[in-house]
Amino acid sequence: MFIIFVFLVLGILQLLMRWLLLDKEDRKARITDTKGDSYYYRGGALFVIVIIGITIVSFFGIFEKITIQGMYLVSLILVLIFRGFLEWKYLRETKQHQMTMILLGILLLFSLFFFSLK
Repeated sequence: MFIIFVFLVLGILQLLMRWLLLDKEDRKARITDTKGDSYYYRGGALFVIVIIGITIVSFFGIFEKITIQGMYLVSLILVLIFRGFLEWKYLRETKQHQMTMILLGILLLFSLFFFSLK
């Protein structure tokens, strides 16, 4: 349940920060419109495969619930690092990478809070 909450909070924060921090023309910039589109699609496909793998493992009950939630958090952290790098490399002038790094920092704080409670 905590993971769903984290996904919702990060999604809402991303929408708010995109609306508040980015210029109107910068909001329209996408990685898929640059030379980094193939890397972006490959990274997305890899993320989906990892999430499906974690979900399958969680159905079999091999790991405890806390371990599965940690796997989800670590995979989301890695995706934000990857996305931030691609935005920094291909969309540097739009400053979207700064927004992604802020989201990554918030996620890291959530993760530290989550793991310190368990």
